Amino acid sequence: VLAGRYGGIVAIPAAVIMAREVGVSALREWMAQRGARDSVKVGMQGKIKAALTMVSITLMLLVPEGVGLESVAWTKYLGVLGVGGAGSVVEGVVNDGLAWMLGPSLLMLFASAFVTVTSGSVYFKAAAPVLLGKE
Repeated sequence: VLAGRYGGIVAIPAAVIMAREVGVSALREWMAQRGARDSVKVGMQGKIKAALTMVSITLMLLVPEGVGLESVAWTKYLGVLGVGGAGSVVEGVVNDGLAWMLGPSLLMLFASAFVTVTSGSVYFKAAAPVLLGKE
């Protein structure tokens, strides 16, 4: 929903987050079948990632319809990613109220994508001995 509203600036980090979720879930299931689930148990980074993602999405959903990326000054430096989707501009909408939350929510989404990659790598590194057959 939000990727259609804001385009690639939301779609790319969302795709990274979803890919990590699928990968880590599959890894945990596979490790559990091998009796080594404890080596890929939920860590603090995963909890931080989940919290950042949930807060980011909640804030983005609270931004009024019609508030686009043009209301966030730094998005113009992102080139093609800084161009909003179909819902980025609506005539007659006053950008007030909760519109200020778009910028911070995008920053939180990027932070969440970063923590997603780092925490996912921690899980796969912990599982590497089993994955490579060395254990």
